Amino acid sequence: MPAPTVRPRVIIVSCGGRKSTTEQPVPAGQMYCGSYHLALRRAADAITSQDQTARVLILSSRYGFLNLDDLISPYDLRMGEEGSVTSEQLRQQAGDLGILNAHVTVLGPRAYEEASRTVWPELTAPLAGARGIGEQLAKLADIYTPGRRLSPEPPNAARPAIPGPGIGHVIEEIEHQANARQAREEQRAIRKRAVYATCSQLVIEHPSQAHGSLTFPGNPAKSAARSKAARRYADLYRVQVTGRPDDSRTVDVHGAPRDVARFLSALPRILEGTEARASEAARMYGRWERHSIARPHLSGMSPLQRRAYARNFRAAAFRVVVDILLDLPDAVPEATSGVPPWDQVYSLAGTIAQYYWFDAAGSADQDETARILAAAERRDVTTSAPIPVPTRTASAYTKAAA
Repeated sequence: MPAPTVRPRVIIVSCGGRKSTTEQPVPAGQMYCGSYHLALRRAADAITSQDQTARVLILSSRYGFLNLDDLISPYDLRMGEEGSVTSEQLRQQAGDLGILNAHVTVLGPRAYEEASRTVWPELTAPLAGARGIGEQLAKLADIYTPGRRLSPEPPNAARPAIPGPGIGHVIEEIEHQANARQAREEQRAIRKRAVYATCSQLVIEHPSQAHGSLTFPGNPAKSAARSKAARRYADLYRVQVTGRPDDSRTVDVHGAPRDVARFLSALPRILEGTEARASEAARMYGRWERHSIARPHLSGMSPLQRRAYARNFRAAAFRVVVDILLDLPDAVPEATSGVPPWDQVYSLAGTIAQYYWFDAAGSADQDETARILAAAERRDVTTSAPIPVPTRTASAYTKAAA
């Protein structure tokens, strides 16, 4: 009986933008010197240390798959740009290298993962789903940081080589740790956004009609300001927002199910961004108040009056930020020296909002929107009876947000 064929193990890391300044060809393993690429290499080395038969390849946007000792010259080209390596070339190279049937792990940005999937659709991508370079580096740290050793062992213990396919459990544990980290960060973000708004369970009464509610914690003045902002942001999501005569902190949201779900997901994020910009304007006001140039304007004011001016300035700054986010102007008038902040709120807060503008209409999180829809209560409008749904309710989500 023939011995089973052992599939090779390959770790592919993406190339890097920062390269060696030499004009002469150098080994690929020495060409890329950026901190991100070095973190990828460090993680790849940590994985291969568990399997001494595994090999590391670099995926270059120009040259394709490279061994660490392949000589290459510097270049300036991104994956997907004209002149970069094609899917057909990558498949040909993988065949020449004898790794078409390999167990493949890709470490790198999404473009490099997608390029590799044209050759290996079932590859493993530990960095998939990371939002930005910070989360990618955190996931990489889960792989190579000694303090996060995947299995306890003495520091100087000899580690036997693990057969190629056996490394899969290491990758799974790495991904589990990274996913757990991301879940904790998401829960912290939910708790942080709950300071600005919390949402109820979505109720779907008809395929084209649903409703939910948003509650705004905080003092009455801030709750009222956030409630008014919610009404103004509602048009971005094609929903209707109405207040409650018996509860000034809560508004009801009506519209198509997906539109309402997107708004329930987006508004706490929008308010968080709005408040952040208004707070920056308030900090600027505080710096002005402590400066000597403020003395003529504050002379004769009692501490109570000064606090009232500062509070009114921040409230006005919040409204200005909402204005700018909804209708970005071509220019904001420059602030005038010698004029107190409360007389030029639009210039001061508007400049901050314009510089740090974000797309409020695109603030809904797709995954959270899907969770809200999946956990919605469905009612038969003809009988007013709830329709059982074989999914868990949104209680976990709303409790986390609370």
